Amino acid sequence: MAFIQSLSRPVLDNRLAAELWLVLRRHAWFLAGLAVFVAAGQVVPRLYGLEDYIRLSLYQDALLAMLVFYLIAFVFGHLLFVMLIKRPKRLIAQLVRDYKERFLTVECLAGGALMVALTPVIFSVFTSFKIMIPRINPFSWDVAFAEWDAALHGGIAPWELLQPLLGYPAVTEAINFGYHAWVLLLNVIMFWQGFSTADAKLRMQFFLTLLLTWSLIGNLAATLLSSAGPVYFGAVTGEPDPFAPLMAYLREAAETHYIPALKVQEILWTNYQTGGVEQARGISAMPSMHVSSSLLFLLLGWRVHRLLGWALSGFFVLILVGSVHLGWHYAIDAYVAIPLTWLIWHLAGRLLDLDPAFARPQPEAPAR
Repeated sequence: MAFIQSLSRPVLDNRLAAELWLVLRRHAWFLAGLAVFVAAGQVVPRLYGLEDYIRLSLYQDALLAMLVFYLIAFVFGHLLFVMLIKRPKRLIAQLVRDYKERFLTVECLAGGALMVALTPVIFSVFTSFKIMIPRINPFSWDVAFAEWDAALHGGIAPWELLQPLLGYPAVTEAINFGYHAWVLLLNVIMFWQGFSTADAKLRMQFFLTLLLTWSLIGNLAATLLSSAGPVYFGAVTGEPDPFAPLMAYLREAAETHYIPALKVQEILWTNYQTGGVEQARGISAMPSMHVSSSLLFLLLGWRVHRLLGWALSGFFVLILVGSVHLGWHYAIDAYVAIPLTWLIWHLAGRLLDLDPAFARPQPEAPAR
């Protein structure tokens, strides 16, 4: 019993050790989930003779480079905020106080360092699994999903319903710009939450949901429901392609406007044929991780501030319609991703509610 109790508290009885222990303790569920995900990334490929697809360090260099950029942007952004919004009488004193009390704390630095080190592992395992999907379970759901899509929308494919509204090259270019901005927003929000100390439970709810959606929805569900998406429908099914007019429109629009989705789709198809393991590769339509992660941004935003919630809700709608308009997804890919993401978000929150590490300190009773 004494041995077990000794494991439940810091070995060194001092403030720094206690703060580090609390940071580690608050990451316990995340670390356990990540350990399972990494273990699966080691075992599953070997079961299918795909050992060459195992990668744990695909994104380390890229995300570390982004970290440097975001840190520099943060320093200058905070400086401008203090100068233009707060406008204190003593600028240097205010900056020193902000860094001492908010940014250069054990909670901020240790928690941020953990996430900088570990989030690249999530996406490395995810990408490795995503590239393996058609090797484990060949694309077989595209015909069914296309038929269900039309059936759910009155016998008309969703892209056809959107075309009268969105089918203008300038509009398509704007949607494509926003769709590709998703990766930047993902990294900004991960950086923000990684170093945030405003709400420890909300921060971990975000990261735990991030881990579970990308592993359970983006890999497990995507493997079980293996599909390539509208852009590759004809190539993977051999059936008459109901999305050929959409792709023809996109290619025509690209003659006068910048539509980089077409180039990315070509790169992914080449990678599918060669099987190489590289960053941001792999084909998988169902469920949509663009929609899933954008919904996660929205859920986080509404918990932080109403204006941020509205802004991220607009971005969510853009990703939702863009995923169909650009040929990436069937609408049903989003309809499945949305409730699954919402469920994981709320289950993660309930789990953390039960964790004493996130209990809010009670105010001390007044002395009598």
